[in-house]
Amino acid sequence: MAEEINPEAEPTSGGVTIADTVVAKVAHMACKDVTGVHALGGATSRAISSFRGGESRTQGIAVDVHDEAIDLDITLVVEYGINIPQVAEACRVRAREQVEATTGMKVRAVNVVVGDVHFPEGPADGPGEQV
Repeated sequence: MAEEINPEAEPTSGGVTIADTVVAKVAHMACKDVTGVHALGGATSRAISSFRGGESRTQGIAVDVHDEAIDLDITLVVEYGINIPQVAEACRVRAREQVEATTGMKVRAVNVVVGDVHFPEGPADGPGEQV
C-alpha cells in the first residue's frame, strides 16, 4: 500500500550549526590584516605550523560558544614600534563585527593576548655583521 502524502502537513524545520573552526577562521581573517599585526598565535603554535607547511587559518584563535553567544580568545604577535593597545583594540573590534555579521550570533567577549613582538631584521641585525 502506498503512503499518502498530506499536502497540509507542516514542513519540518532543521537547525543550523556553525562549527567552532568556522568562527575561528572568520576571526582570523578579520585580524590578520590589522595594521601592526605580524602574525596570530603564540611562538609554539607558529613553530608547529611552520613544520606542517604554513600558517593555519585558525591559528591564534580560540572559540567558546555559550547558549548562542561566542567568546573569542585571540593571541597576536605585534610589530615592534606599533602601539600595542591600539592594535589589540582594532583586532577586537574587527573580529567582533565580522563574526557577528557572518554568523548572526552575538559575540559576548573578545580577549586579546599579545604574546610576542616581532622585531624587523635589518642588515645590521644579520649574523656576521660587524660594527
